[in-house]
Parts: sequence; structure tokens; C-alpha cells
Amino acid sequence: MISPLYRGSVKDLLGPAVAQQTSAVVFEYSDAFSVFDWGRMPDLLPGKGQALAILAADIFEKLEKPDTWKEFSRSPVALALRKSNRFGGIFNELGEELQSEGLRTHYLGVLDSAPAGALVQPKKLAQVHEPFRRLVVRQVSVIKPTLTSVLGRTLPDYYPTRSASLPKLVPLEVVFRFSCPEGSSLLKRVEKDAGYLASLGFSGRLFPGVTWDFPVLEVFTKLEATDRPLALSEALAISGLSATQLQEVLLKTAWVGGLLRFWFLKLGIELCDGKLEWGLGEDGKSFLVDAIGPDELRLMKNGIQLSKEFLRTHFRGTPWYVAVEKAKAQAKSQGTVEWKRMVHESVPVLSAAHREVASQVYLALTHEMTGRKWFGDAAWDLQKVLAELRRLKKGLDS
Repeated sequence: MISPLYRGSVKDLLGPAVAQQTSAVVFEYSDAFSVFDWGRMPDLLPGKGQALAILAADIFEKLEKPDTWKEFSRSPVALALRKSNRFGGIFNELGEELQSEGLRTHYLGVLDSAPAGALVQPKKLAQVHEPFRRLVVRQVSVIKPTLTSVLGRTLPDYYPTRSASLPKLVPLEVVFRFSCPEGSSLLKRVEKDAGYLASLGFSGRLFPGVTWDFPVLEVFTKLEATDRPLALSEALAISGLSATQLQEVLLKTAWVGGLLRFWFLKLGIELCDGKLEWGLGEDGKSFLVDAIGPDELRLMKNGIQLSKEFLRTHFRGTPWYVAVEKAKAQAKSQGTVEWKRMVHESVPVLSAAHREVASQVYLALTHEMTGRKWFGDAAWDLQKVLAELRRLKKGLDS
């Protein structure tokens, strides 16, 4: 029987998933969304869960194929990526390995439909003809850091996380950035610490609108109440990785980011940045986990963001957001992570127009990326989505 194991902010974990294979679990994508580390917001976005499941399956299957990487290696994007690489031959060697073996991921296949409680074999995306919301993935150990007190400050203790059995989740989010749009959090970090970029191994000037052929790579916590940026030294200390393994994760992130950028450029869409998560296998090698889609990527076309960023912009104008930011700052000053308890404003609901447009962003991108009309006439084309996003933006700006 496929039983609930964990309820996340936008997807649930079910398992075991496949007959006679206890190491397989199911991601069930919901229509919920989350912003500002809050967890599930009150509204649902119809079709979002199915769109994200389809996109994740499509991207994982492509990433695993050596031919995908061979095609990418001949592109101008890959050439620029290699030319601007500042980290030696190891980066190019990883590229050769991807062309030979493809990228390892935790993806095992799709569950399109099954009787309640049934254990079934996953399918490839090409075998499925109707929208679905379940993926079968390889299970990894996820051990959250425990909270402890040191000199009166609440701190995460990563000892149990580092000691988790293999295969396990690497407790980091790795962010790649090909550009720095106005309002980017990177601008704020560099403003506070002029040496921040250099500490990550990058140099050059930073200003709104700057772009890079080789992405700036940042590391954030994954398993804490609020994601926080990490110096490479702290990332190494809490990850349970060796220095060689951490470097491999970072450089693989650059390769995956470059490939994603190449795909979106072919659709006339700019990939500004994105975040990836990784697992560590029994053989000491890293593999891609979690999901890839609009929730993990910042996409733009004709100056309009094709992601939930427009929802973040909407919520930034509410008393609830002000209360959230105040609570986070207060919790930090008090040395606690329990900031949500300090928020007393009600979580705002979306207007019908915002719900519809947000839903259509996911449906339209699914059609564009996969080349298949999964949602038929229920999905708008991308031009209509852009027009409606532009209209909502004018309403916010006026």
C-alpha cells in the first residue's frame, strides 16, 4: 500500500511505491504553493501539481541521457560556459563524463493512475498520455539538524545529519545565477559584505542587470526553518561531504544550469537563476534529487518573470509580509528559529485573477518545454500569459 510518509509545503511523500522495491517512494505534487519560507499558502493553483510533475519527469529523463549532453556540448552556450570556466580541468572532465554517462538522478518514472493501495511499476513519460501528479523516485535518508542551545542561542546541530546512512540528502541548496536582476538578494549580500563574491571564488563587478556565461554559485541551508546563505567553509562543515565531493556538486550544478539555460534560450526565455538539490550515493557519487521546474527557476521573457515571483511581488505589498520580515529579524536577534509564532497577521488570499494567471504560467510552460499539449485548450498560450502578467504588473505599479 502507498502510505503517506511526509507532507511538504507543495508536495507529499508516499511510500513504498513499487512492488518488491522498498527503496522507492512517491512524490505527489499538490496544487499548493509556498512563498517566503511560510509553507502552504491558503490558495490552490489548479493544474500546478500536474504541470510540475510532468515538467520534472521531462527534465529528469532528458538529463539522464548522454545524447542530451552531447547535443548541448556543441552549442554556443556550452562553449561560453567552458571558455569562462575558472576552476581548472576538473570542470571540463565532468562535462566529458556527462556526455559519456548522462547525469545521475533519483528519478525512477511516472505513476499515471493506479487503484488505491496498489503497488505498480513506474512508466516513462512517453508511455503516459494524460496529466498526472505522481513521480517515483529513489529514497534517500533525510535527517534534519537538531536544535540545541549554545550560550543561550538556539543553533542547528548537524552531527546527526552528517551521520545519516547512504544514500542521503545533502543538506544544501546550490543556487546558480546567470544574471542579477534588479532586487536580487545577491545584491543585498554583496552590499553588506564586499568580499562575499570573492569568498565563493568569483570576481568582477556586481550591478543590476549584469550577466555571466559561467554562473555565480551560492550555497544555502536546506533543512532549517529559513534558508540562509553559507560560506563555502560552513557548507563543507555541515554537509558531510569531502572537499572533493562538495566541489563536484558545485561544478555539476554549473553544468546543469548551463544546459537548462540552453533549453530555455531555444524557447526565447531567459533563465536568470535556479536552485538544485543533491543526494550522495553509497559509492560516494552525487546525484540530482528533488525537482526542477518554475518553482526552482527564475525565468523571464520580454522583461516579464515567468515564475511565482509575481506572487511574491504581490504579497510584498501586504501587512502579512511586513510581519513576516519583522518576525524573522526579531527571531534572529533573539537567537531562535521560531519566527512563525511571532507573525500575528492573517495570511492573505489571492484574487481570482492572480490564481488564474499563476495557474496558467505552469500550464503554458509545460506545453512549451515538453512540446505536448497536456492540458489541451484549458491552457493559454505563452503570449496570453505574458499579456496577463503584464496587466497585473501594471495594476501593482499604479
